[in-house]
Amino acid sequence: MLLGKVKLGEVTISNVTIPKIATVQTVSKAPRYAENGEPIQGSVSKIVCQFVDSELAKLIQKSGADPAELKTYLLELVGTEQDLSELSISDLIGSDVELEGAKVMLKWEQGRNGGSWRGLKVVLNISASLPETKESEKK
Repeated sequence: MLLGKVKLGEVTISNVTIPKIATVQTVSKAPRYAENGEPIQGSVSKIVCQFVDSELAKLIQKSGADPAELKTYLLELVGTEQDLSELSISDLIGSDVELEGAKVMLKWEQGRNGGSWRGLKVVLNISASLPETKESEKK
């Protein structure tokens, strides 16, 4: 690995434990952008979610506390535009998402001085986890 050749947006972090199941709290779809910087109507580049660890939320709820007070984490659902556009925001909110095969990556945060790589995010490729995709890859 050459230090000058690394693309920080593609770096995965391997020494972090990811929850097995995430409960989605909020969802938004991010559009693709044209070369002039304008968003392309009806397009989807990724789905951005805030989630809590499902197992931890269930434990908190059993103890009588409010699981809404748990810290949320960023989850980006990526994949083909067709797979992303088929997902419904209303169906995702409150649903449980299995995070098997998800990666932890660096998160870019925009700030008043431009921005920087701060924090971590969980990235899940939904196209790679669909049964049709796995079967077609075997052929």
